[in-house]
Amino acid sequence: MQRIWILAAPLLLVTGCSAERAEPVDKDAIAQAVKTDVQSIVDAFNARDADAALAVNAPDTRVMSHGQPNMGFEENLATVRQYVSDPAVHLQVADEEVDVADAGDMAVYTATYDWEFTDPETGDVANEQGNWVMVFRRQEDGSLKIYREVISDIPASGEGVS
Repeated sequence: MQRIWILAAPLLLVTGCSAERAEPVDKDAIAQAVKTDVQSIVDAFNARDADAALAVNAPDTRVMSHGQPNMGFEENLATVRQYVSDPAVHLQVADEEVDVADAGDMAVYTATYDWEFTDPETGDVANEQGNWVMVFRRQEDGSLKIYREVISDIPASGEGVS
């Protein structure tokens, strides 16, 4: 038995000395910060400020929207600039949930959205509801930024899903 302790003691010392103690993660504070960031996106979108609306996006963000090809940051910025040039544009979110990873390095935001815009075919104000998913990832500077984003509209009542 004494031999086992003689062999195990150095291992315990090495592992005990090298293990870093992680700071406790305040998942509630992170979730609230994510919701605050999303509200700033919505506010900027409604103020027709595309640059501010994308201020929370990481440089390597990927956006998957409405069956379109995936967009990087620059493509998404061009699309959002087009959206906010519409005088009828208005965005709201509801049913927000944020799931924060135990390490605090990632968070998944989900919500429903309601978006008003001018229908390019009719010129009338149209309305779209859908689901919005954003994955936030911790950046080198310590901030959380949108790393992946999925925007998926829900068919209007009475429309079939194909």
